Amino acid sequence: MPQHQRSSRLPVIAAAASVVVLATTLLAALPNTATAVEGTGTTVPVPSPSGPSAGEPTAVPTSSPDAPAPTPTTDPTVAPTPSPTTAPTPTPTPTPTPTALTYTYAGDSLTGMPASWMRQMNDPTLVSAGGVAIGGATSARILARSSPKEADVLVVMAGTNDLRYGYSTKSILLNIDKIAKNVGADHVVLAAIAPSNITKYSKKKIDRRKQGEILNRDLQNHALTRGWMFVDPWAADRRLDGGWPSSRTVDGVHPTVGMSKKVSVRMQQAIHIAAEGAKGAAG
Repeated sequence: MPQHQRSSRLPVIAAAASVVVLATTLLAALPNTATAVEGTGTTVPVPSPSGPSAGEPTAVPTSSPDAPAPTPTTDPTVAPTPSPTTAPTPTPTPTPTPTALTYTYAGDSLTGMPASWMRQMNDPTLVSAGGVAIGGATSARILARSSPKEADVLVVMAGTNDLRYGYSTKSILLNIDKIAKNVGADHVVLAAIAPSNITKYSKKKIDRRKQGEILNRDLQNHALTRGWMFVDPWAADRRLDGGWPSSRTVDGVHPTVGMSKKVSVRMQQAIHIAAEGAKGAAG
């Protein structure tokens, strides 16, 4: 190499050497934080000296002896809310069904004619057991046709036709007694005969109106002596002289349909009274 080239590079080499020396000095002043592993070029980090060494037991912090131990807090016990008590719904007392009364009858055309009082009865608590109702029949004929009946009440309306023949009240009452005994009902309703506008009947000129009034009085007394019920279902429409108002009769003897309807209501009441009244007296 020429002499002038070596002379020009000396300052550069000197400067580079100064840099190397300075760098070495700085590196020597720094602490070793890593150890070089030969042949790998990988640096393994060294654990910080402030952390616990491997294998040392970890200290468990202890509580201060002066600090009171905490008392566990118990949740307050909540009383269960009682279920509301439902009052039982009262069961309504059923209305007792009225016991049906059975009745039977013994009569003439006043009982057996079309639309008679007996045929117009419509009380659902009264049940007919059948009976005898013969147009134009006397009490003797009614007796001959009567028979035992399973009935609570016997209704007797007889005697009108006996007056046509002039038969005595005594014979009529005797036949009625026999009818009641023959039928055998528990109770008896003895009814008055209907009014009459006939005052001169047949050649004998029998006053059926007057004789009817006499018979009705005797029927009432007879019922009293027998413990029977007497009813005059015609009384509200009977004239004071014992005859029919013209608007209540079709022929001076037999009632109109409307009149028979009124009588049917009264007879239904009489049947109930006879049965219930007898029960009350017995009790």
